[in-house]
Order: sequence, then structure tokens, then C-alpha cells
Amino acid sequence: MVDAAPCPFCTIITGGDASARLVYRSEKVTVFFPLDPATRGHTLVVPNRHVADFTDLTAAESRDLGEAVHQTARAIRSALSPDGLNVIQSTGASATQTVPHVHFHVVPRWHNDRMILSWPTGPAENDSAQDETLIAIQRVFPGEDDVASAEDRRQHLSFIQAVITRMSQASSSSKAWLLPIVSLTYGYAITNKSVLVGLIGCLAVLVFGVLDANYLKQERAFRKLYDEVASGRPIPAFAMNPALASSSGARVNYWPDKPDFRSWAVAPVYLPLILAGLGIVVWLLYI
Repeated sequence: MVDAAPCPFCTIITGGDASARLVYRSEKVTVFFPLDPATRGHTLVVPNRHVADFTDLTAAESRDLGEAVHQTARAIRSALSPDGLNVIQSTGASATQTVPHVHFHVVPRWHNDRMILSWPTGPAENDSAQDETLIAIQRVFPGEDDVASAEDRRQHLSFIQAVITRMSQASSSSKAWLLPIVSLTYGYAITNKSVLVGLIGCLAVLVFGVLDANYLKQERAFRKLYDEVASGRPIPAFAMNPALASSSGARVNYWPDKPDFRSWAVAPVYLPLILAGLGIVVWLLYI
């Protein structure tokens, strides 16, 4: 299988293209000249995170890009004194997007320059069709009541943080409960030479380990949801479904994954305990 070609904009953002004419770079956005400028001073403004579709930007990224486009336009106007400016953003091949990384063209314009933009004459739809289109867009357009206020976001984040804290406390409690169970079962197995009790102790370690790994997985899922809400991504107000933080929108699988079992909070605690239990069982079988 042939790997996809690397994104040329990401290469510029990470400093991998020494030939790039870089105007400005911050933690969030990068501004540079395209390979073949359409006019003198033609500049591109891109987010540093690789995002192919404009509608997939977070609210925070949209604000950062908007501010960067505005600053770029002001700088171009001050430095070059063009007769006008075009700000162009294309999403999708049908809209002439050729590089799958969101970008804005800031194009200085002069009378009789070589840049040609033309709009078709006449409306694309008749009046009744335009009315239907207007209603369709209005139905899904977010109103003021749909946009979470800063106070709502802080409250939302506090709710998510409470779940994260609860998962962390539950993880600590599971370890605290397991230790006396292990001490009792392993001690009884050794003292009374009971293989069955030794195996019960191993089973308890296994059950508590799976439970603890699940707590860790949920904590990670809610931490991701926290980050998404904090970044300004349009998560429904007070939503507590961590699947909303997934780019695929898939349902959360509550069975722990391999990284959860291998975590420093799980494997170094439960693996030695279960190995010790198995060692006791083997010892009891051969004495």
C-alpha cells in the first residue's frame, strides 16, 4: 500500500520546507506566500493543526484564523497599498480546493491585474426556491440561545471535571479494597495450603484490574471531552457523552483497551499481584 503524500502546508508549518517564504508563525496559525502567487503579495493563512474541511475547525481555531486573516490583510494594505483585496476560502474539490488543509487566500488587487474572478449573471434559483433554501438554512442556523455563554461553559467544564475526579477516586478505592482481599486470600492459602483460595485471590486481582482499567478509560474519555469543550468546539451545552469528543462520533466502548491495561496506573499494580498469586498456587501444587 502506497502512503499518501505528506501535506505540503504541514511541511511548511513544521519548518520542513526551507524554500517557503514565511510571513508569520504562531502556536495556532502560519502565514506564508504560495508557490505561485496570483498577484504581488498574495498570501495564505492556515491553521497549524491539520484540518481538511473548513467546517471541522473548532470555534477557537476559527477565531484565531479570523484574527490572523484580518492582521494579514491590514499588513498587506499598509505595505503594498493595493486598490482592493480578495479574501478567498475554498472547501472541497468542487470549490477548487487543491490542498486538503484549510487555508485562506488574502489576495491584493490592482486595476487590470491578471487575477480574474467572475460571478454568473442572474439568480441560481427562482423566488420560491430561494424561500425554501432560506428556511432550510434558518432551521439549522444556531441562534443566540444555542451558543453556550462563557458562564455556561465554565459550569459545563466543572460538571465534566467532577466526573473525572470521581473516576480517579474510584480507581484509588478499588486499589484500597483489593489490598486487604489479596492479603487475606493469599495469606489463608499459604497458611492452610488451599489452592482454591489462592485461585480466588488471583481472580479478585483480575476482576479489580479490569474494573480499574475501565475507570482509567472513562477518565481519559472525559478528559478529552473536557479539552473539546474548553477549546470551544461546538459541543451541546452541558452534554456529558464523551463520544461527542470523538471525531468519528462512534459510541464509547466501555471495555478497557490494551493501552488502559498497560498504563502505569494498572499494569505495575495488578500484574505483580496476580503473578504472586499464581506463584503461590504453583508452590502449593508442588509441595
